[in-house]
Amino acid sequence: MTVSESTKLSALESQLNRLKAKRVALEREQIAATKQERKRRTRTKIQLGGLLEMVGLTERFDIVMGDDLQLNQEDQDKSATLLGLLVSLIEQLPPNLDKVALKNKGILFLKMRSAAKHY
Repeated sequence: MTVSESTKLSALESQLNRLKAKRVALEREQIAATKQERKRRTRTKIQLGGLLEMVGLTERFDIVMGDDLQLNQEDQDKSATLLGLLVSLIEQLPPNLDKVALKNKGILFLKMRSAAKHY
């Protein structure tokens, strides 16, 4: 191998090493982004569960915080019943849903709930 070939080989090896390092960095970024997205989704799901609890749906269907809604058959039945209610509600929604009126109703509910806590 000539000096010129050796120099070219060394340059290619250096370039390959830089590309490998860049690949590792990109993979780490992707893993971090995936973790962040999963955390965001989890937070939203927890908040949605809080809304169901806030309006009394968990109590109405005898769902206790800590119930395993996937593995326990009795708890599966409770969650299936709640899901059935939600599906029925969705089916009955008008196509031109007034989201502003619903938002205002939700705000009023929160204010009334907050006021009730202070008494």
